[in-house]
Amino acid sequence: MVTAPPPSELHRLGFQLQTLLQTAQPGLPPVQVRCALRESVLMVLVQQVSPDPGAASAVRRLETFEASEMFACLEDELRRSPPKIPPAKSPFSPTQVQPLPVRVYLRAAGQSRPYAIHQFRIDGSALSAIASEQTQPEQDELDAVVPPSAPERLRRPAQDDASLDGAASAEALLQDSAQDLITAEAGRFSLPRMAIALAAGVAALAFGGTFYALTRPCVIGNCVELQTVERLHQAVSDQLSQGATLQDVSQSYTRLTEASYRLSRVPRWSRHYAAANQVQQQTESTVAALGQVLSAQATATEAVEMAQNPPHPLEVWQRAQALWEKAIAQLQQVSESSPVYDLAQQKRLEYAENLAMIEQRITLEQKAQDWVNRARQAVELAEARQGAATSMDTRLEAHGTWRTAIALLQQVPETAMAYAEAQQLLALYQPRLLDSSARLQQEETAVAAHQRALRLADLAALAEQRRQWSQAVQHWQGALAAAQQVAVGTTVHPQVQPLLSSYRASLAAAQEKLKGAIAAQAAEQDLERNCSGTPRICTYAQQGSVMQVRITPSYDRVLQEAAAITQVTQETDPDSAIMAHFNPLLRAIATVGETAQIPIEVYNADGSLFGIYDPALDGYVSREVRNQQQKRP
Repeated sequence: MVTAPPPSELHRLGFQLQTLLQTAQPGLPPVQVRCALRESVLMVLVQQVSPDPGAASAVRRLETFEASEMFACLEDELRRSPPKIPPAKSPFSPTQVQPLPVRVYLRAAGQSRPYAIHQFRIDGSALSAIASEQTQPEQDELDAVVPPSAPERLRRPAQDDASLDGAASAEALLQDSAQDLITAEAGRFSLPRMAIALAAGVAALAFGGTFYALTRPCVIGNCVELQTVERLHQAVSDQLSQGATLQDVSQSYTRLTEASYRLSRVPRWSRHYAAANQVQQQTESTVAALGQVLSAQATATEAVEMAQNPPHPLEVWQRAQALWEKAIAQLQQVSESSPVYDLAQQKRLEYAENLAMIEQRITLEQKAQDWVNRARQAVELAEARQGAATSMDTRLEAHGTWRTAIALLQQVPETAMAYAEAQQLLALYQPRLLDSSARLQQEETAVAAHQRALRLADLAALAEQRRQWSQAVQHWQGALAAAQQVAVGTTVHPQVQPLLSSYRASLAAAQEKLKGAIAAQAAEQDLERNCSGTPRICTYAQQGSVMQVRITPSYDRVLQEAAAITQVTQETDPDSAIMAHFNPLLRAIATVGETAQIPIEVYNADGSLFGIYDPALDGYVSREVRNQQQKRP
């Protein structure tokens, strides 16, 4: 006796082979594959079907090469993945497992008999099922269906071929009619009662499998589940795209998860399977995105709870940082096509801000502890310098080190864990800082005054180069005042003493230069009044400490014309006439020189020197006379 496999195994095998043909040979007409087991023979019926039930007769038969390829594909699959069917044992050797005979029938839609048959054997050693008793030689059953003269080859049998009775028996078995199977095989076989009972049981199981297949969702009629899920998915997508809250995401996640499960129950043999599978994939994609958002929210909530009631140790902040990073990474997995993409981006920005705050707290805690450690090191250095101080420089270094330690401790904020330790150290170190504060302040004031004096002296020298005597006097006064502020006993006091006498002398010289510049400016204003007219009488310019006045050619012509008229009228000599016009100008120039105490050189129109008015000599003199007077002691 052979133990029959459960109907679900035969149904699974038929569906597996049908899917294989649809995938491996997409050019073949649509087929349905069903399997049955009879007398230890696996029967496989490949039924060609028509997409239109009313056009079954129009289904073409496969060409010989197409059928050969199909049979080869099925044989290869069955040999590669043998079905879990208990194989028969040899009646002569109970431990020897015999091969499993397989018969494959190819039949067109609307026909009662197959038009092609293929048979082969599967090596029993490849099977994993437990062998049971075999009562009849398996080869006799194979010969009854396909004669030995044509083993393992494709042929097109005549209508009276006895092997077609075996195919009809398989079809009768696959159509859930055990009685038809017995009738079809009566002329060829004398079935024992056990075989009849076995056939009836197989037929019943096949019927149950067919009933189960037909009662699966979306197999008969319209697919209500598909329509419902499509509407639900669209409604949820619209709602989430218009601005969703986390509560909306949670509700949508639950609804779409249930909807996806409903679509997963649509079997592959349903004509709605492709559409249902596509909608399920879309739904699963949306569910995955919603799951990422909800998971990120849960992670964020944990991070928020962890960071409550600060301050915390650095390790706590680092764990909160890792949670925020995890939440952000989860949101980054949401694709742009997801309806919750905008919400995910909004939450990602919020989480990024929270992460930045946590990172600031981590940085703060790290800095705070670093400040305390550095302060302790600075105190050790300050104590060492203070103990070995022999000069002002070493005392200043010690004081600066004390200030560094105090400043580091004062930077520790109240929100940091290291704040309490910093306050304790401040209470110990601040009194020791006060011991050197007064001396440091005096030294700093001296250094600042010294630097200010040097800077003002440089500005004064620059102003002198630009003949800006007023600024030069102002800067020299400031430099002298700054140098005088350097206290005795400071490190820079010896450096300032030589500068005091130099600054005083420079200030006096600048003041004299300023006085001369003021006088020259007044002289230029007076000369402008005397030289102006029509035609212009003269021009002027300062050359060093001397003012030069030049008679213009136009005024010289006026003088010459006056001399010519006098010569014609013989009223007086020409030179007297010229001097009569020229003397008022000379007196005015002398008055300017006397007032400004500036020597004034007067030149004729041809460029020759007329004379030099020197206030120290009380009149116009030649250059030789003035030079001689300047050489006298």
